[in-house]
Parts: sequence; structure tokens; C-alpha cells
Amino acid sequence: MRTEICPAHEGTPTDPPRIDLPPAGSPARPPDGATDDSEAQFREMADAAPILIWMCGPDKLCHYFNKPWLEFVGRTLEQEMGNGWAEGVHPADLAHCLDVFWRSCDARLEFTLDYRLRRADGEYRWILDRGTPRFSPAGEFLGYIGSCIDITESKTARDDLDRRVRERTAELEAFAYSVSHDLRAPLRTIDGFATALSDECGPHLEGRGKDYLQRVRDGVHRMADLIDDLLQLSQVDRSALAAQACDLSSVARGIVGSLRELEPARAVDIVIQDRVIVDGDPHLLRIALDNLLGNAWKFTSKVANATIELSAVQRAGEVLIAVRDNGAGFDMAYARRLFNPFQRLHRVEEFPGTGVGLATVQRIVNRHGGRIWADSAPGCGASFYFTLPLRATDA
Repeated sequence: MRTEICPAHEGTPTDPPRIDLPPAGSPARPPDGATDDSEAQFREMADAAPILIWMCGPDKLCHYFNKPWLEFVGRTLEQEMGNGWAEGVHPADLAHCLDVFWRSCDARLEFTLDYRLRRADGEYRWILDRGTPRFSPAGEFLGYIGSCIDITESKTARDDLDRRVRERTAELEAFAYSVSHDLRAPLRTIDGFATALSDECGPHLEGRGKDYLQRVRDGVHRMADLIDDLLQLSQVDRSALAAQACDLSSVARGIVGSLRELEPARAVDIVIQDRVIVDGDPHLLRIALDNLLGNAWKFTSKVANATIELSAVQRAGEVLIAVRDNGAGFDMAYARRLFNPFQRLHRVEEFPGTGVGLATVQRIVNRHGGRIWADSAPGCGASFYFTLPLRATDA
């Protein structure tokens, strides 16, 4: 069930009322100031409309339903008046439907809501209902006017598509996982014999022969790295999300320490903001930062005075994290390819890699309900931004 509540007029929200219907016999008051002629014209247009239309007063009781609504539900206007319309809402949707409706009325907010409504033949159909508050020229709240359409077919098709996408994604991930494991054995064999050939016959090989042998070994190592990255990508969606307070600052310092150990001769200025604490899975977030900081380290390898920075700022209910560097950068014209697997913006001869890391980062961020994007220019470094939930105690 989908719900949207949007500001439409100034008002003071109140706590939502209990989900108790007003008495069925309560009076339903029409809007003030409507003349007989204008009301007749409105009803004539509403009855000719291809959508279901309803109206209620500031007392939250409905006083009008157009002809398509009455034909859809197979009931009379008298039966639907007041709170009678609620009898046709699916029991599983009724409490939520009334909660949204009354909460919106109290706050004078526009709302969009989908729920199941019983059709005249007894079948429940999915309805998309949009309610808009009405005000007099003097600003007096007059109630709501709502319009509804039957979205059953589109919702069923969308749900079926989502199901098929999930199934196909699971199949592809299982395939990638299986293939990755099956490829390891022949790769180990190739690498083993290449190593043996180098050890036993290396001194007797000419320069070209040694070059060919080294290319074989380099290719094996690149394939092994690709397999590792594919396995990591497939496991991101398969593993359970164990969210807890996670100090990204501490995680980042550990990653940077490992990078410095691998290349102790490199002088890189690293700036990490203290106490960047988010709510998330520590294991997955470490994988994400490992990719982002690893990329920053890699793409600053050819610049003097390399700088990498991790910073964050709190916003409403979330933390915006930025990983910046002053490295090679990239053309934003190709930004849409960044987070697709196997898409590279630099030649492998310039910067090694498999093109899977950023796809893994995006999946991890998405699993946490966040978003990720980037900003860059060739030769001007890159900035990657992503959002994560704020730790509950800090919100």
C-alpha cells in the first residue's frame, strides 16, 4: 500500500484520531456558499467524468459521490453518505485508509492513497485515491474533494514485473556465484603450471617468451580479482542486513592504514572527519568504503600532493557522506555508466581494476535505503556522495 501526504495549506497538524467511525446517522453537510446553479453544473460535469469523485465537509463526513462511483460500488448515494463508503473498503486496508484520511483532514494536507474497494460484482479492486483540501476565498477550510481511478491492472502488472525481476536477479546472482566458484579450479591450474614453467624454464626463455608468460600470469590474476569482485557483488544482496551503530571514521582509518602498508613510499594527505556515526551493517559498509577509498587511492597515484578526504554532514534523518580526491577524475557525460558492472571510464593500462567496485557500493547503499551519486571533471578529482540512515540516538 502506497501513501503520500503533501502540504497543501497552512494548518496545525494534530495527533491522528482513533480509528473509530462516526455514527452512521451523523449529518453530512454540503459546502457553504454553493448556489443551486453552480452545484447543478458541477454535478453534471462530475457525473460525466471517467473517474470516481467524492466530496466531504470539514466534519470528515462525505456528502457527495458522482454517478461513476455509485455505479462502480453498486450502491445508492444514501448508502454511501456520511461514513457509509467505508463499508466497501477491504477490511485489511480500512484502518490505514481512515488513518491517512483523518490525519490529512486534521492537518489540511493533500494526500494520495491506494486501497482496495469492493466493486458491484463483489470483486475488490485497487483504487488510487487523491484527496485535495478545499478552502473558501476567506481561507476557511471547506472539506475535501477526491478523485479515484482503478489501478488494478497496472498494479498487478507492476507487482508481477517486480516479482520476475527479483527472481531473475536471484537466478543471475546464483549463476554468477556458481560460475565464479567453478572458474577458480582451472585458474589455479593455469597459474600453477605458469609458475612452474617460469621457475623451471625461465632462464632458458628469450625476452619475448618471458613476456608471454608474464602476460598469462597477469591475465590469471586479473581473472581471479574479477571472480572475487563478482562473488562480493552477488553476496551483497544475499547476506542478511545486520544494522547497528557504525563508526565510519574508524572504519576509514583502518582501510587507509592497510593502503599505506601496501604502498609505504606514497605520500598522500588523508583527512577523515571524526565520529561519522551511521546506522548500518558494519561488514557491508566496510566493503563500500574499501571500494571508495581504494578508488581514491588508485586514481591519485599519478598526481603530486595527492589528497583524499572523508567528511559528513547530518540532515533530516540521514547522514550525507562525501569521499573526495584530487586525482584523475572523469567526464560527467559518462556518469550514468559509473555504477554499472564492468563499465570502466579509464583504460586498464592506466588504472587496474575490474569495473565492479562501484556497482557493489551502489547496491550496499541502496540496501540501507540511501542514494549515491558523483561529481567530477577530467584532471580535477572526483567526489562521491552517499546517504545513510542517521543513528537513532543521534536523530
